[in-house]
Amino acid sequence: MSAAEVEWVLNRLGAVVDDVATNYSLADEFDNAPVQVRRVDRNDSQIYDGSGDVDMDEPLPERRGKLERGCYIGARTASGSETPIGTEFDLDVDRVVGLRVEGLHAAQAGHVDPAGQSGVPWRNGEDGLIDRVREALYDQRTWPDAGGSDVTFTHLILTNESTPSSNWRDFYRWDVDVVFDGFETLP
Repeated sequence: MSAAEVEWVLNRLGAVVDDVATNYSLADEFDNAPVQVRRVDRNDSQIYDGSGDVDMDEPLPERRGKLERGCYIGARTASGSETPIGTEFDLDVDRVVGLRVEGLHAAQAGHVDPAGQSGVPWRNGEDGLIDRVREALYDQRTWPDAGGSDVTFTHLILTNESTPSSNWRDFYRWDVDVVFDGFETLP
């Protein structure tokens, strides 16, 4: 089982998976099959929405076959910090979850289409896959219930955004850190 913060991020993105499958389909040659988005626990490379595994640290071109089956949203524990606060020796905590979204252009048998006609748009400021991911996470940005019984997070932010998609012609990738900020009450 992954860290509570990774589980929280992947669970929040379940709505994105369902929404994209409901609202977008592939080209007619695929009988208008719904666009597939799969969540991956990158701590153990396991697909969260079923069986199988995906190593999202492998180079994108080596995973072309998997990207032809759908877009992937992966989360993993990235880092964290703890600083003593107060007279009771409680902790100010930050936990960071590394989030990565990947896809392949529909013209290359993938599930991403900037126009949204033969796949999901990547990022258009409204209903693109990245826009939906950001909205799902920011929807509960204050008091996210991601900690254990002793941890209370007051808010989260998305930071260190990276869009290395320009490194490839047909592959899409977006990386961002989800930072949970809060405190832990020690017994």
